[in-house]
Amino acid sequence: MLVPQLVTEATCSGGRYKNYRLNDLYYIDLDTWEWHEMSVPQPGPVGRSWHSFTPVSPDHIFLFGGFTTERETLSDAWLYYVSKNEWKPFKHSHTESPRLWHTACSGPDGEVFVFGGSANNLLSHHRAAHSNELLVLNVQPKSLVRFCMEAILQHRERLSNYWDCLPKHLLNSLKQRMSRVNTLGSPRLRETPVQRIG
Repeated sequence: MLVPQLVTEATCSGGRYKNYRLNDLYYIDLDTWEWHEMSVPQPGPVGRSWHSFTPVSPDHIFLFGGFTTERETLSDAWLYYVSKNEWKPFKHSHTESPRLWHTACSGPDGEVFVFGGSANNLLSHHRAAHSNELLVLNVQPKSLVRFCMEAILQHRERLSNYWDCLPKHLLNSLKQRMSRVNTLGSPRLRETPVQRIG
């Protein structure tokens, strides 16, 4: 899984070599196109492939799920601290939602969205359990603005008469969030509480 760090580097975590899933880290220098293995002290995540590796800040990359050499579908999460060159396990409430071959992206408010993929061993003789569940993992604390927006949306019937008093950028943001709230009926949404990074 490649993750852009800066304009000059991208990081790759794990993957498969023959029948083995790896937990190594490499980066590619985009100026020279040379790969370099990174020496990361252990303990760290078990070797895996078919996982996501998502940048969440300039110094943190979030690893979720995947598939082990023992053919186990994973639901664990880890944060890689770039400047410290270390892994730390990330506690979350989605441990009953293993995932592989999923997609993940970071959001503007310090969350990682994990969607789709499979929840079981694709190599077994059982039918693949494709997921339509959206997992939201908060890797940074919510901002005060976000807390206020969520409170306003939660009490929108009582507070809607006062919306015109808000600055235009906040009013536009509220309207965008309202449209998202009204269209979130398709995938199931589950959110995990924040675990502070740093």
